[in-house]
Amino acid sequence: MKSLPKIGSKNNILIGFSLIFLVYVLYIIFTYAGKSKVFAYQVKEGELAEKNIYTGLIIRDETIYKCEGNGYINYFAREGEHVGVGDLIYTIDESGAIEDIVNSSQGENSLTNEDLNELRTEASNFRGSFSNSNFYKVYDFKYSIKGLVSKLGNMNLLDKLSSNNAMGTIVKMCTAQKAGYVVYNTDGLESVSVNGITSDMFDKANYEKTVFASNDLVSDTTAAYKLINDEEWQVAINITKDKYKSLEGTDYVRVRFLEDQKELNGKVDLIQNGDEYFALLTFNTNVLTYATKRYVDIELLGTARKGLKIPVTSIVHKQFFIIPKEYAIEKGEENTYYFLKKSFKDDGTISAELTEVEVYSETEDSYYVDDTVLKIGDYLLKQDSTSEFPVSTKGELVGVYNINKGYADFRQISILYQNDEYAIVNSNTAYGLNVYDYIVLDSSTVKDEEILYK
Repeated sequence: MKSLPKIGSKNNILIGFSLIFLVYVLYIIFTYAGKSKVFAYQVKEGELAEKNIYTGLIIRDETIYKCEGNGYINYFAREGEHVGVGDLIYTIDESGAIEDIVNSSQGENSLTNEDLNELRTEASNFRGSFSNSNFYKVYDFKYSIKGLVSKLGNMNLLDKLSSNNAMGTIVKMCTAQKAGYVVYNTDGLESVSVNGITSDMFDKANYEKTVFASNDLVSDTTAAYKLINDEEWQVAINITKDKYKSLEGTDYVRVRFLEDQKELNGKVDLIQNGDEYFALLTFNTNVLTYATKRYVDIELLGTARKGLKIPVTSIVHKQFFIIPKEYAIEKGEENTYYFLKKSFKDDGTISAELTEVEVYSETEDSYYVDDTVLKIGDYLLKQDSTSEFPVSTKGELVGVYNINKGYADFRQISILYQNDEYAIVNSNTAYGLNVYDYIVLDSSTVKDEEILYK
């Protein structure tokens, strides 16, 4: 009689195979999970808009004029008005007679029909040009009307002074010595020169401005007014070294003034004072628009940087040996060169070993070469010479890992501009990147020369 097979022993075998298979599967899972995943990024052309909002320091050709006597000052020229030589700017009243005339005229309509027609014309012109898209012009209109009313009132007051012969002997008429735009404030920055700009001047925390007004008591040591002498004016901005470099070769830039959204073309001049960098933007129009201001917030337009757009996470910094070009024997394939490396035979005699080394960048007289073939302590020999070069000096290059060939191949990049997420780099540079290349998205997930696929 045949014996029955032992079922328990077969189950044990199946259980054993199952456990082995389970352990293998778990090993694969944990090995895969623990390994950093490498993702590729295809390089494409793109652009980044730079952060281009600055506080500008206004520089003008300005002259301050002192009061021509002691007493109470009254202004007759409208602030911002262009005056000629001999035009009345202000009067000095030693006795307070003008104030008596003003007080005696209170309640009267001091504006003539001609004056009122001028005001109506000003309002009509504003109404015809106004739209909701340029609401900021309301403030310009308010400033214009206020100045016009003041001027008309003062001119009527001047007529009353002229009709009173006695007044002419105690009220001094002070006229413009030069032509220019009248401004009734000073701030101590009128004499700032282009080459004297410092970053401290852009700190508005300590800025003080003295404003002049009619009926102030003045002396001959007091500033009375200032004139803007020229239509040309500048806005200086404090910039970084990188911005300084990016503006090199730029003749003009479009500038938006944030206060009123006005846009002007500014001529660009770059200034370096020590380790501080500035851009000077020159304009030939609208000097009157910002005549009473020293600081203005602006935005530089149309300065987006174009090139190859790559993620910041792709960027890596790597060390390379620096070798003088005179030690290169001949050029190999692609970016490789041959060098003579000093070696020793078994009998101790010196020999020269022809060694192929990959080059990753170059300067006028040196190569940046791979540090996997050469090592510190090696000596390179110059052909047809007894000169030797000890391999030791290293330099850093900025780049990314190109994976077109299936392994992490370092490629140098030249960064034009970058923000927190992306960088714009030069295209078609020697030893660099080209459009449509594939690079490692996160450089920390690979090692140099690591094989990623075959």
